[in-house]
Amino acid sequence: TARGEGGGRRRIVATSVEVVVVVETKRSPLFGGGGKRKDRNETKGRMEAMVDGRNPHDAKWEEQRKTVEEHEWQRKMRQVPVPVHDQTVRMYLRRWKEPVTLFGEEEMERRDRLRRCIAQRERDGNDLPNEWMEPHVAYERDENETMDVDRADPPEIFYTVGCDDLERTRRKWAVESLRRATQRIECETDERHRTNKRSARALFEQNARRLVLEHSQAAHRRPVVRCSSSTVGDTVATCIWDGTCRLRDRNNLQGKTTFAAHEVRCADVRIHPSYCAGVDGPCAATGSSDGTAKRWDNRGGNLATYKGHADRVARIAFHPYGDHLATTSFDRTRRLWDVETAAELLLQEGLSRAVYALAFQCDVSWSVSGRLDAVGWVWDLRTGRHIHTLTGHIKPILAVDVAEDGYTVATAGEDHTCRLWDLRQRRCIYTLPAHSSLISAACFETKQGGTLLTASYDGTVRLWSTTTYACLNTLKAHEGKVAAVAVAAEAALVFSAGFDKSLKRWCVDREGEGPNAL
Repeated sequence: TARGEGGGRRRIVATSVEVVVVVETKRSPLFGGGGKRKDRNETKGRMEAMVDGRNPHDAKWEEQRKTVEEHEWQRKMRQVPVPVHDQTVRMYLRRWKEPVTLFGEEEMERRDRLRRCIAQRERDGNDLPNEWMEPHVAYERDENETMDVDRADPPEIFYTVGCDDLERTRRKWAVESLRRATQRIECETDERHRTNKRSARALFEQNARRLVLEHSQAAHRRPVVRCSSSTVGDTVATCIWDGTCRLRDRNNLQGKTTFAAHEVRCADVRIHPSYCAGVDGPCAATGSSDGTAKRWDNRGGNLATYKGHADRVARIAFHPYGDHLATTSFDRTRRLWDVETAAELLLQEGLSRAVYALAFQCDVSWSVSGRLDAVGWVWDLRTGRHIHTLTGHIKPILAVDVAEDGYTVATAGEDHTCRLWDLRQRRCIYTLPAHSSLISAACFETKQGGTLLTASYDGTVRLWSTTTYACLNTLKAHEGKVAAVAVAAEAALVFSAGFDKSLKRWCVDREGEGPNAL
């Protein structure tokens, strides 16, 4: 080390390969010229690396490489398929000498642990067992293997004889679905229709950004669990935990008809697709924890009772024609009923977990259901066959809906996310990290299908664009969990209900503007 001109220092370090000359001044951070301790340490580390003949950036590159590998491994881990049946999950954990269950661990958490084990085995270069690649092979247990689980049997396809009414109904649906699909495709290929549709979507998104709370009505002494808005007319229906159902005027939320629908908790309410306010006739249907569903007129009269479920009813849905009613239940079945005769046309059984959510496609060609094992199933209504499986959620699916385009499906549940599926591509096209708590309801705007609404136990309702996937608006007014949301697209109205025992009406803030409703 030698002093240079001006009091600076010059250090010459010689190695067996090269000579490195480093010039530092008095103000250099290396020699205490006012720099921070962190800068001095970094400079010292770089010089030591140069003395050893190493690249000073190798350590940072190595750290970045490890970070990228960790992110890639996390991504692959999320894509690893795991068995849905809990007994099969336990069997694999035992075979790989992992704890079969942990204290307080639930089924979904056990599936996640198995997924991590599989991803770790692949990361370590260990091959998976052959039977893992062939999930339909029956698994045999060793005689000396003592597991407290039953044998995982292969999936069995079985058929049941349907009634003549079901055959006639499916033939009718087959003809009508082809007609509707042809009309929809012709409209989609018409450039003028596509331009008008884009304009209408843009207008509704613009209105969605300006939704404000207009009216709040104390609905009852108990939480409001579901609400439904009529397609034609000005009626909104609510059902309450004590079994009460109320029909309200959606303009001022004043009650029109109140009736005791069930003796126990109401689970769901749906307004008939063809119901018009002021006209006597079928108005709504309700489902209950007593395992029954009922149909009502606008005066509160019971028109029919649908009995058959062995456990509580989870959700109900009218067929788009209005002449059939579908129900899902915790007895692991879904059923289809004739609205007029209350006859059971279809019993879909053999499911491994409770069926919770249900929705019909606009062309009446298929329906989608969400189960509590985090799997969604798409069913062909014309043949009764299962045609596609929606896998990706890690916790139970609590809400499903189908957009008006006929191929976009939304599923949401306890994992705080809402997934959008394109059934033309048979894959998930986007995952919305929608809320900070479970999502209790999700529905598309019914006129154009360009806006998705989600309600959550975090106390908010959010509106999402299905083209840009951006959050258009967050509606905050409930003091507790939001249990239901409904939309009247022709008037740009949104209704929400929740555990704060209130029903709220949201509309476009038009202060200082002319009418701009859809």
